[in-house]
Amino acid sequence: MKKWLYCILLVIFLAGCGSGKFQVPKQEYQARVQVLGVLPLLVDNNSSLNYPQKDNLFNILARSANGKHELLVEQLKKKKGYFDVRSLSASPELTALSLLSAGSRHDEAGWPQGYVFDAATVAEMARQNVLDAVLVVVFSGEQIKENRRSRTKLETLETRYDDIRATAAVIDRNGQVLWQLAGMESFQALVLQYADFDEAYFNKTDLVRVKNVNLSGVERVLEETPNKDGVSPLPKMYKDLFAEIVSGISPSLLDSLR
Repeated sequence: MKKWLYCILLVIFLAGCGSGKFQVPKQEYQARVQVLGVLPLLVDNNSSLNYPQKDNLFNILARSANGKHELLVEQLKKKKGYFDVRSLSASPELTALSLLSAGSRHDEAGWPQGYVFDAATVAEMARQNVLDAVLVVVFSGEQIKENRRSRTKLETLETRYDDIRATAAVIDRNGQVLWQLAGMESFQALVLQYADFDEAYFNKTDLVRVKNVNLSGVERVLEETPNKDGVSPLPKMYKDLFAEIVSGISPSLLDSLR
């Protein structure tokens, strides 16, 4: 009896451990979103970033992200939380221009609080594709104030670091955000800067310089697969990002018990 009770409690606990935040009750989300459309992954070229080769960086990221949303659709379908999950055919560049034109909000530390999406663009997508809601995933350059540690965990440096972070949102046909992955929960897709504690140590100085990861390093991160033999079709960064999104927006039948 105790074993069965433990199993039930564990399953219920795991069902409530998704990423992101619902802006409406989960039961309401389930009732309103039966058909979900998934846009190609977007890159916000207008986001704030001090990276010296910003344009090349965004081009590399856009090429890497091309077509990856198809695998996200497959993962969402496997969860069977929706009547249908549809991959949307759209130009990522043109969609980003129209959908993200109002920009995003940030807190004082620089954490992205989510985009102000263009409601008319979402409504037209929903009408054309017969959708209840649209899932939007955006990569953006961010300057976030953080206290980061060295590899030895002994030294720290608090400053603003450049990152590529991913935010995500489910938006209904009326432009209302129903679920969002943003703020401190936003996904760290690429670390673009690091504090060179080793340089300071060997030069016997307290001055720690912040250095940029080069484009070759960025490309290697984007291509890194979970398995050394490269069998997985999905690079590790995307695998981790999609896992967070899927866990956040895959409704569970057990939610009705909560």
